[in-house]
Amino acid sequence: MEHSLFRPNRRRAIQALGALISAPAIAQPAAQRAGTIKLMVGYAAGGGADVLARLLTQHLSQALDQPVVVDNRPGAGGTLAASALVNAPADGSVLYMAESAVLAAPAIYDKINYDPTTLTAVGALAQIPFTVVVHPDFPARNVAELISVLKANPAKYAYASPGVGNIAHLSAEMFKRAAHVDMLHVPYKGGAPALADLIAGQIPICFVSMPPVLPLAKAQKLRVLGVTTTTRSEIAKDVPTIAETLPGFNAAANSFILAPPKTPADIVTRLNTAFRSVMALPEVQREYAAQGVTVRTGTPQELAAQIRSELKTWDTVARGAGIRASLS
Repeated sequence: MEHSLFRPNRRRAIQALGALISAPAIAQPAAQRAGTIKLMVGYAAGGGADVLARLLTQHLSQALDQPVVVDNRPGAGGTLAASALVNAPADGSVLYMAESAVLAAPAIYDKINYDPTTLTAVGALAQIPFTVVVHPDFPARNVAELISVLKANPAKYAYASPGVGNIAHLSAEMFKRAAHVDMLHVPYKGGAPALADLIAGQIPICFVSMPPVLPLAKAQKLRVLGVTTTTRSEIAKDVPTIAETLPGFNAAANSFILAPPKTPADIVTRLNTAFRSVMALPEVQREYAAQGVTVRTGTPQELAAQIRSELKTWDTVARGAGIRASLS
């Protein structure tokens, strides 16, 4: 029979053992205990952003040792997803794979339900180039000739973009300002219909993302004059940058991960480490390169600084071009 003198000690030992067992779980970041992570994408399933996000989730689930699923929130250039992020739990269970368009939106739309500077920067993912293309019969074979044609014919030509406020649209307006030329903007509901009209000869010039352009150029259905990034694309090294004609020109879009406001630093650090490890995988880099996208990662602090810089850039471009639109 156990003496009563030993009972308090046994109770304390059991309590101590319980504390030791539970301590690792308590020390784990909330994101690790939260179960499934939702990675929001501001575009419909099947699009370029969705494809790249689903590639990430395959590897993120392993890196984080928990399920990661894509949550498509299409609409209003990604602003609907950004608005949803504002009220999401700040425990790492909801993230947003955003693009630069959500940073341009505050300067363009009347009512935005989020402040980009209050969203938590997790880390950059990649840089997305856009291209300027023309119909094969257009009298310009490079960017310098395009500028000459436009200067000789002020306001005569129109250009297409995937929509108002899209970074392709803002890239074109930045080009107009840098080159001192004038073109009429014709917005489309996506890059595919814009390219279809260009090929059909309905519109002569288009600013659009790179992946759908290259096979059309190979088939000689259009001509690619330049890319908007400061360096040439790995999958189209023969296509010059606009910066080679207009030094300093840079109008690329960026892809990055955001978390809800006030997400704890330990969760952000863990997520950043996981994303960077996934983006360093050769198979991920190959898949991104095949889409004309350049992997570019960094710290949360570097992304926060990039966001502040882009907000100023796109605000200047949008206001300078008088771009205003309504989300309704």
